Amino acid sequence: MTVALKHSASTYLISITFMLLCLLSILLSSSCYAQNIHELERSNEIELLAWVGKQSKDSSNNKTSKFSVNEQVILYIEVATPRWFTGGTRIGSVEIPNVIAKQRNQLATNYTERKEGKTWSRQRWEVTIYPQSPGTYVIPPIAVGVQVSASDGAKVVGTLYTQPIRFEATMPSVLISDKSQWFSATNVEVKQTWSTSNDELKVGDAITRTITIDANDTLSVLLPDLLSGGSTTQYQAYPQPNKRSDMQTRGDYQSSRSEETVYVIQQGGKIKLPEYHFQWWNSKTKQIETQVIAGKIFTATHTLKSFVHAHAFWLVSGMTFIVAMVLVVISIRQYYRKHPIPPWWVFNQMLRDKRWGAARALLYKQLRVNSNSLEMGKADSSDVWKGWCNHIQNGLQDRKLFRSMWKAIGKMKDNHKGLSVPPKALPQLDSRRRETNKSSGKNTSQHSTR
Repeated sequence: MTVALKHSASTYLISITFMLLCLLSILLSSSCYAQNIHELERSNEIELLAWVGKQSKDSSNNKTSKFSVNEQVILYIEVATPRWFTGGTRIGSVEIPNVIAKQRNQLATNYTERKEGKTWSRQRWEVTIYPQSPGTYVIPPIAVGVQVSASDGAKVVGTLYTQPIRFEATMPSVLISDKSQWFSATNVEVKQTWSTSNDELKVGDAITRTITIDANDTLSVLLPDLLSGGSTTQYQAYPQPNKRSDMQTRGDYQSSRSEETVYVIQQGGKIKLPEYHFQWWNSKTKQIETQVIAGKIFTATHTLKSFVHAHAFWLVSGMTFIVAMVLVVISIRQYYRKHPIPPWWVFNQMLRDKRWGAARALLYKQLRVNSNSLEMGKADSSDVWKGWCNHIQNGLQDRKLFRSMWKAIGKMKDNHKGLSVPPKALPQLDSRRRETNKSSGKNTSQHSTR
């Protein structure tokens, strides 16, 4: 019994000792790996470089790079070793205030390089960043997880960090406001398409407008939102979800934004859909460019309901006016059935019917009422008035003359200040009288000859 207990205790101690040795081995191994990745860096067995734009890879170059706001800036991260990579490299995220960062190319560029008689394996990663406002920016250290082989063939795993990188962003031109909608690119293409629900449009039909902007070296979220206008009395606008894409092809970064809006016609007639324009900074030519997207005019016919709805105000106004006029006419007729017709109305009716004798008699009647005078020639001493009386007594039948005398007689009642008649009226009447006399003379001579 004692021997069995001793044997069990011995086995238990051996197991405990073995477990402690394994745990110590693991700890030492982890410490070795963690130490080895930095020893490899110190012994120039692995290197990590980072820079922006076309800046030199020389880490001693502390010059601050300058770019434009909204310009695409490429952050390069390069890992190199004279051995080989035993696993994938992992790039940490880039987070900078007022900067949009996106790793659009998920694959690294792999190549080899001869350096001091050794062949180095290199991996180059790219991260695109877009500063959104002027200022100086600092890219903080970025964690890069690597796996390489050591000289003894062992796999070394660890994390290295890039050095901080400083760059500056400024507005590219004083002609661009930081509050306006614009972006930076190297090439821009715009496509626009139209489609209608029917060939001949009428109220209730739909017009679909699609605008697609393709640009290089920018980001789709930076492209302008054009078809954001609201509805009008002519149409109801229904914007569709935008389609955006960002891709990388053979080192070229391409972005696209497609907008679509459906316009439902609310009124007939000409429907003008507006044009749009936007500005963009060409980072290749260093110039501002303006892109204009043309609008279009459509013609739609009314339905009965839409016509009434569109012209409701004028239809109601017109009907109200007509009803009011009818009521006025009826009221006047009812009034003058019980009251005498105004003399001026009777006088004009006589002139219209060419009842010259009756009109002349009414003139005398009005003269007696307004001036208490029975003789036309003594009512006023002015030459104009005497000329008119002479024409009337000689039988001149002229509507303008009769109306002028009617107005003059009316003024006699108002102010008794004589006549306010332009003197040129008398020569015109004299000319008409001479023409009348000539005609009368010809008729008399012809009658005598016969």
